[in-house]
Amino acid sequence: MKRKVFVSLIAYARNEQDRIAGFLKEHDRFLSEAFECYEIIIVNDGSSDRTAEIIEKTAQSLKGNLVLINLPWKHGVEPAMTAGLHKSVGDFVYEKESVREGCDDAFLLELYETAVTGYDIVAGVPGRQSLSSRLFYKFINRVSYADLNMTSETVRLASRRALNAMLALKEQFRYRKALYMLTGYPKKNLYYEVKGPKPKRERVWGENLSLFSDVVIGYSKIGIKLIHFLSAALFLFSLFIGGWALVSYFTESVIEGWTTIMVFLSCVFSGLFFILGILGEYVLRVLDEVKGRPYYTVASTKVYSETANTAKALHGGKLEKETAGSSRG
Repeated sequence: MKRKVFVSLIAYARNEQDRIAGFLKEHDRFLSEAFECYEIIIVNDGSSDRTAEIIEKTAQSLKGNLVLINLPWKHGVEPAMTAGLHKSVGDFVYEKESVREGCDDAFLLELYETAVTGYDIVAGVPGRQSLSSRLFYKFINRVSYADLNMTSETVRLASRRALNAMLALKEQFRYRKALYMLTGYPKKNLYYEVKGPKPKRERVWGENLSLFSDVVIGYSKIGIKLIHFLSAALFLFSLFIGGWALVSYFTESVIEGWTTIMVFLSCVFSGLFFILGILGEYVLRVLDEVKGRPYYTVASTKVYSETANTAKALHGGKLEKETAGSSRG
């Protein structure tokens, strides 16, 4: 029996020409069997291969509506997914950050069945997680000023009211996993076993490090605490060196030492430079918030519907709608 609700599915894609067609067909079949109304939104994050072309060809054989959002250059997962969320109209919205990782249809349906029992946010958590992922979230949950209790998620289902509340939060850095928690709407994690080898994400170390620093600075006070700690430690170290110098002056025959002075100065100035670096990161975050630049830029939006596909087959035309623009998120 089909559920009488409108569902949106948003997926991130970058250079996925070998997987995107199968992903679309599989999820179109699932959504058509489970829900009366649905749409699939693919955010093409500046792919350099034939991802966009294959999506357009595959759209002709789909039963439901397909929205293709093309970004002109690589934005990253968070800005790209935010672009898709702004275009979605479903009462419930599935979010998938990769077309490689996933779960079976039964689990996707279980997410929805759990949501309608009173949970506005239901996340799919793989039972098998990498060591780096476990350490990352353990650290974030430990230093965060809020009880975020985040973990690795491959798919998420959010209600429309939770989604609107998350998008309404006025932050330039959009880490959806944390922002959903800050809305206060009830959330539940469902675990599933990953079958076969876990697909590797294409995110490079530079992106991982950038995400780590953004999350730590944006959702914890560890930077300020480090500044306070270093300031106190350097102050005590300075007092110790001064006291030691005085005691040595009266008890020993002391020759002025270049080494002692340089060690002292290097410790003090290294600490000061580290403090200035942390302060610079916070100033940069404030500057980004004040400038209010667009969070993402859309090159084009193409909509393929079941009606349009039928008309295309009858008349041999190409029915698409394209728009371009930017959004602050």
